[in-house]
Amino acid sequence: MATQDNIEFKNAQHDIAMHSHDLANPYDRVRCSEWVRKLTGIPDDNLETAKLRNEYIQFLRIQVRNKFLHGPFTKPPPESDLCSLAEHLGNMLASEVPFLQRTGPIMPMLYHKAPDGRAFVSAQQIPNGGVLCYMAVSPDGLDIKN
Repeated sequence: MATQDNIEFKNAQHDIAMHSHDLANPYDRVRCSEWVRKLTGIPDDNLETAKLRNEYIQFLRIQVRNKFLHGPFTKPPPESDLCSLAEHLGNMLASEVPFLQRTGPIMPMLYHKAPDGRAFVSAQQIPNGGVLCYMAVSPDGLDIKN
């Protein structure tokens, strides 16, 4: 995938390695390393998997920097493939709030890249109503392949 995605991923790994020792709970440190190992094992050969692993690693990075793990990182990573971070967090919220429904896979209904490669827009339907919009802009251009 694009080198920028790999650079961001490696920077997040480095940042986590530098700050994971600040986690007070030794079990959190172990789970942190398990999650990094799981995310490192995800191939980056297409946009979706690169996006998936970068979402998780950036979320983990924020938590490690704040010296507190929560959400998906309070448990070891699943043996199976990971779902999107938004779906995972939605399902976690649904398990805590009984009247919320579980989310399913969120499929894009719009996918557009600007002709000059400097902008990317995606819109995805949220099950049972709503839309999630994502826009990325880069002065150097985005290297996105379908």
